[in-house]
Amino acid sequence: MNNKILGAVASTVLGTTLLTASFSASADDHQLAISGNAGIMSDYIFRGIIQDDAVGNGGVDLEFGGAYAGVWAADVGEGIEYDLYGGYIHEFESAYVGVGYTAYRYTEANFDDDYDEINLYAGASMGELAIDLEYTVGEYDGGYSNGGDDYAFTAVTGNYGGAYITYGDWGKDASSDMGSYFEVGYTMELGGLELTGAIVDTTDADALNEPDETQAYVSIHWGFDIL
Repeated sequence: MNNKILGAVASTVLGTTLLTASFSASADDHQLAISGNAGIMSDYIFRGIIQDDAVGNGGVDLEFGGAYAGVWAADVGEGIEYDLYGGYIHEFESAYVGVGYTAYRYTEANFDDDYDEINLYAGASMGELAIDLEYTVGEYDGGYSNGGDDYAFTAVTGNYGGAYITYGDWGKDASSDMGSYFEVGYTMELGGLELTGAIVDTTDADALNEPDETQAYVSIHWGFDIL
C-alpha cells in the first residue's frame, strides 16, 4: 500500500466549511468568480493518513452560482499530486447540501495510483456553531490488501469559532487498511493569511505500518481573488 491515500477537495486542507464559505459571496448574484490559493504545510496529513512533510501547494477555483470546478496541486516529494474536481452546492439560510466529483492524479507512478470518487456534503450552522458532514464513495486503481478497490469515507466535523474537531472513518475495502481518526485543531486569520494548527490521532491504520499514530501539523494558507 502506497503512502498517499487521497482526499476530498473539500478536504484538501481547507475543509468543507471553508469550501462552502467561499461560495457565499458569488452564489447569490450568479456571477462567474475565479479565485486562487497557495500555502505550505509542515506535514501533509489527509483523512488521517500522513502523506509527506514540508509540502507546498496551490490551486485555482471557478464558481458560478452554486456550481464549482477547480484544480489543486501539491509537491509530494516524488513528483506532483494534482486533484481535479467539480460539483454543486446549494445553500439555504443556515444550511447547505452538495454533491461533487474528485479525481486524484500523480506525475510519478511510483508514488501512488489514481483515485476517483463521488462526494456528498451537508451542513448547518447556528451562530458560531456549525456541523459539517461528508460521505464519499470511490475506486482506487491500486487496490487494497484484501484485493478490493472500492472504498468509502465518512466524516463529521464540529466547528465553534476557529476551533474544530473531526472524526473520520474508512469503509468498504479500505476499512482494514485505513482505520479511523480524530483531528482537533484551530484556524485563525492573521494579516490576510489563514493559519491552522492541528493534532491528528489515527487508529488501526495498517497503511501507516503502526496500529496507532499521533501527529501534529501547522499550515499557512493564502486565498486571493483573480476575477
